[in-house]
Amino acid sequence: MTAADIQHGSAESFPGRVLRTATLAGVVVKESVRCFIVNRHAAAAATLAYYGFLALMPLMLLVVFVMSLVVRSSAQVLEGLQNLTSHLFPVFGQTMLQDVLAVSGGKIWGAVSFVILLWSVTPFAAAVRNAMFDVFRVETGMRFWKAKLFDVAAILALLALFLFLAASRILRSLFPAVAIPMAGMPELVRNGGVFLLSVCVLVFFYKAFAPVKMELWEAAAGAFGAAALLAVIRPLFGLVLRFNPDYGYAFGSLKTLFLVIVWVYYTFAVLLLGAGLVAAIRRRDALLLRGLFLGRGAGRSTTRRLLNRFVVEFGRGEKVFDEGSTGKDMFYVASGEVEILKGARRLAVLGEGEYFGEMSMLLGAPRTAAAKVMSDSAELVRISMDNFDTILREEPRIVRSMLTKMAERLEATNRMVEGKG
Repeated sequence: MTAADIQHGSAESFPGRVLRTATLAGVVVKESVRCFIVNRHAAAAATLAYYGFLALMPLMLLVVFVMSLVVRSSAQVLEGLQNLTSHLFPVFGQTMLQDVLAVSGGKIWGAVSFVILLWSVTPFAAAVRNAMFDVFRVETGMRFWKAKLFDVAAILALLALFLFLAASRILRSLFPAVAIPMAGMPELVRNGGVFLLSVCVLVFFYKAFAPVKMELWEAAAGAFGAAALLAVIRPLFGLVLRFNPDYGYAFGSLKTLFLVIVWVYYTFAVLLLGAGLVAAIRRRDALLLRGLFLGRGAGRSTTRRLLNRFVVEFGRGEKVFDEGSTGKDMFYVASGEVEILKGARRLAVLGEGEYFGEMSMLLGAPRTAAAKVMSDSAELVRISMDNFDTILREEPRIVRSMLTKMAERLEATNRMVEGKG
């Protein structure tokens, strides 16, 4: 590259950056909602609600067991669990707590009981792991025992989170002098503190269960979106039960059970939507670039604004790459014309909407031809292998289109060789 190769985003004004960021955020949110609907994550949330409900009682018993080893006062344990369950499960948290304490009171605890309870929660961890694999488009390839160890580690992390939340409530009752005087704070500040705590909990959840490495800010963005939705549906769910007390009446004595499952379902639906937001943020570059291969082009002002940081400018006669050079990227012609040269022979002239360099990038082989700009100027969109791999994995239509294009180019090359012969 020469000094004339200019990245468009380098001199972008502050209002332009704000507008581009807002537009990109809209694209990411739209994609996360689309994936939630198309990939039927609502059905996955129903599965997680079933496994989560079955795992809830063993998990709460584990919390009681571990806390009883540290805190000798049963009243303090009860208070901590009561605050925790009332926050996690509005309206019916007290009923659930009574069931947990009734079971734990008649249980002879020991190491075997701990292991059995821990193992009984692993199907829930496996269900969450599979759902996360689907959200992040990662192929499952773990061996059985490796997967089980991963599930146990995730459950231990989740147990540690529950213990932390319950212990924080107990510490406030043990040390009222050093506790934050929440009661005297404005309601907005208290609600903001609860919201930030929810965001931190969700960040912990995504980091523990996601099958990919993610930046902290990516997890925080998804957690913020999920926490905002939970903050909305939690009071709405309470209002529904207040104005419609007969909701779930058909289930008779199992009404509380039904309401717990419904709330857990809504919670996991929001968690999966937040995970989808994280996944969309991680592949945001591919989301912008895939439209080029679906016939949307780069001419629209909105699309062009988002693609600016991928665009490289060339002047007449400048080489994009030389024959025999290493090919790590491919290029899409946004404007201008590029000629493909084999030695001194011109193989093709590519204009707006066409792409080149993909064969060398896919094969990891040296370039078999050179590319040079033949128009007054050309703007090319540079596409890396990582982004292209994501595009192909998500859009089978693009794979078919590229195979067709490669076949056409191969046929044209054969005709050229036959004509020369």
